[in-house]
Amino acid sequence: QWLSFYKKNLPEFQRVYYSMIASFDEGIGRLLEKLDQLGISENTIVVVTSDHGEMMGEHGRIQKMIFYDPAARVPFLIRWPGHIAPGAVSDACLNTPDIMPTLLGLAQLPIPAEVEGLNLAPLTMGKAGPEPEMAFLQGMGHTYLWEDGAEWRAVRNKQYTYATYRIDGSELLFDNVADPLQSKNLASDPRFRNVRDHMKTYMKKKMTGLNDEFMPCSWYRDHWTDGKRNITAAAKGPFKPLY
Repeated sequence: QWLSFYKKNLPEFQRVYYSMIASFDEGIGRLLEKLDQLGISENTIVVVTSDHGEMMGEHGRIQKMIFYDPAARVPFLIRWPGHIAPGAVSDACLNTPDIMPTLLGLAQLPIPAEVEGLNLAPLTMGKAGPEPEMAFLQGMGHTYLWEDGAEWRAVRNKQYTYATYRIDGSELLFDNVADPLQSKNLASDPRFRNVRDHMKTYMKKKMTGLNDEFMPCSWYRDHWTDGKRNITAAAKGPFKPLY
């Protein structure tokens, strides 16, 4: 019922959403201004990002929980005067696990060997360095309601997005350069078979390395949480006590 209400009132939700973004932008501006006033901007790394986007009606969808760019491709902005050139841009496929080692790299702090992601600090300063071939995306399903049936996995490189659903094995492949709205599924197009197969192989290798068994949504509730929405384990087993 609430989904029907959301879709019916989508223009109002869009207005509120963008108003909140404008307010956030103003707040960040005040923060940066204060750092400048205090004379500590060159000693302060400021990161602006988000954990997800918002479909806002595209593809007939709302909210997040999907591999389409409006939900999955979020900004990652870094401000560090004197170190990172204003307006510098990198098209690296930064993934969430890369954030921590990248920030440690910028701060010239040790990076634990166990870290899953890559240190992309050199790329932020316009230097050459290793970068992920693709970003790996995981959709565990509707974990708010623990409903099975919407689980998916995906990878995205600088041009293509490949995704598959668990429930029926259906595949999707989009050329994000030629088709930025991701409206044409190329997964069954023989001209893109090599692209699809390469991305599919990469995704499966990544899943194997992470012990990602691609299970139904409720499985993660039963194996990764205490039943009260507190996460107690992950793919490599229960979390170890910190002390």
